[in-house]
Amino acid sequence: MIAPLSLQQLQQRFGGELVNGSVEFDAVCTDTRKLDARSVFVALRGESFDAHDFLAQVDGKVLGVVTEKAIEGSAMPQWLVSDTTVALGQIGRLCREQFDGPVIGITGSCGKTTVKEMLAAIFGQRHKVCVTRGNLNNHFGVPMTLFSLAPEHEVLIVEMGASGPNEIGYLCGIAKPRITAVNNVMPAHVEGFGSVDGIATAKGQIYTSLDNGGIAVINADDNYADYWRGEMPEGVRILEVGFGHQCAIHPDNIALNALGCPSFDLVIEGVSHPVQLQLLGEHNVHNALVAAGCAYAAGIPVAEIAAGLSALAGVGGRMQSFTGVSGAALIDDSYNANPGSVSAAIELLAQREGKKILVLGDMAELGPEADRAHRDMGQLARERGVDQLFTLGTLSAAASIEFAAGHPSKQRNFSEREALVRALAPELDGNTTVLVKGSRSARMELVVQALTNGNQ
Repeated sequence: MIAPLSLQQLQQRFGGELVNGSVEFDAVCTDTRKLDARSVFVALRGESFDAHDFLAQVDGKVLGVVTEKAIEGSAMPQWLVSDTTVALGQIGRLCREQFDGPVIGITGSCGKTTVKEMLAAIFGQRHKVCVTRGNLNNHFGVPMTLFSLAPEHEVLIVEMGASGPNEIGYLCGIAKPRITAVNNVMPAHVEGFGSVDGIATAKGQIYTSLDNGGIAVINADDNYADYWRGEMPEGVRILEVGFGHQCAIHPDNIALNALGCPSFDLVIEGVSHPVQLQLLGEHNVHNALVAAGCAYAAGIPVAEIAAGLSALAGVGGRMQSFTGVSGAALIDDSYNANPGSVSAAIELLAQREGKKILVLGDMAELGPEADRAHRDMGQLARERGVDQLFTLGTLSAAASIEFAAGHPSKQRNFSEREALVRALAPELDGNTTVLVKGSRSARMELVVQALTNGNQ
């Protein structure tokens, strides 16, 4: 934290009840296994846990607690609230109010973590950056990012994820970004939003939450760009990025090197600088444009933006290259999957020389469109010249069926990860590229580990 807070500050600002007085603190803890004597403990509830069941273990080991029910017989200061998750966000909001540097908020269906890391690389050349760690981008994770703000930080970059309506608006109310971007809208978490239109509306809250003077970076190539323009609050400046030369920020002369990493000329307001990404796939040019837009909105010079983009070495589980068993080239894109990101992965794989194998785990949370979406991926893989498709899970079986196109002997669907690896390993050699993709629930990183002998 930039400066300590107190339970009394929180109670006076947000209500609730103080028990056993107040206490100042400069750290927050939510895990009984990682108690910090300098912190207050917030007893959170989730679908499969309730920290209130463990409050006895916390008593006396922290400065105070935030809880929905008092700890009987305890002398510790306690802030009693009706909802500890909301209280966690309120603590985060006070931490945010201590910070007066640029605050950038990023959301989107896929690629938002890559954009976040690109921004961290750009700003990190000359600034102390506070940035979302890993995928801590929800109603628990965003407050945690705000707690990590320290006096030396000059820039705050917050990734925001959502699996249903109104979540982005809630997170914006806590983090209060002044520069925001929706990287893209694709069929991801459709179950929670009801439709792709619902996703666009929900993600667009990162724009509609902007105050007068805020800057909205819009991906002009997204199908919902016109919708967001029409919803923009008065006094918000729009900065458009995209492949079209009418955009203030666009690329020229895109090319892929032998590894599949794109180079391009980054053009910002007519000023051009060369960029050589170390990330695989042309889709990362779009990620770079969004990151460039946010950095430019914060006043970073074009040359510095280009240098930061070129310096980023990679993001774990996202288009990273390794040498697999038998000398095969293995591309680890296992972090997550939706139809848009799988399509991008297939396009990358299609550009490789030699034998091309796609390993696809289930794409989760697609609702009633799940079967069709998986079939589309199987068809796309076949049409783009992928030689073999190995699938894991019940949903991805539809991709396997479509890929085989009426030839059941070509279907390679598996219900067990170990069986898939055993069948796949003999197919690999030095002339083969295998790309591994799937939603988090499919745990496809374990396939990567098996195919690289854990050396990735």
